[in-house]
Amino acid sequence: MTMLVVQSSTEELPELEALIERRRALGLDTFDEWWEGVYRVVGGPSPEHGLVVARLCALLLGRCDPLGLWVVTPMNVGIDKWDAKVPDIAVTRPDTARTSPAYMATAELVVEIMSPREIRGEKLPFYAAWNVKEYLEVDLPNGTVRLLANRDGTWEPIDSSEVIELTVGEVLALVTTGSTTGSGSTGGE
Repeated sequence: MTMLVVQSSTEELPELEALIERRRALGLDTFDEWWEGVYRVVGGPSPEHGLVVARLCALLLGRCDPLGLWVVTPMNVGIDKWDAKVPDIAVTRPDTARTSPAYMATAELVVEIMSPREIRGEKLPFYAAWNVKEYLEVDLPNGTVRLLANRDGTWEPIDSSEVIELTVGEVLALVTTGSTTGSGSTGGE
């Protein structure tokens, strides 16, 4: 496979804007993100990654529905075409403000299932700036889980969620059930 990485602006290469719009029109941009004006093309997840998303969603739905919280996968947080991230799962309130019809202004909890090329915690400054309350990170290749609470822009490790009934231990047990940490890639970024 050949990959060409272009570092240019849409002003310099107007065809990039057309490519982005084509990806959107074809539904290929589901996981793509904007990082302060830089568009990142993100491939879909591997089966192992998807399995963990499904397991976590099943667990979260049972706990969030009685509280009137939404469990959304994937979900856009931020501002379209400028700075937006797409967590694998988000827990949000139905009345959460939006920056546009498909983009939320925050979330109660975001879940990021790490892919091999992702950097642990790379999105934390973004999520802190958007007042996300909690960040759950699942690192499949290393078999680790961490849960962090946003304390006025500083992330602190916690063992148990303050948003919903959820512990790091039970997420770790759920993630390591079966063959979710097999030798295959976890896909995504």
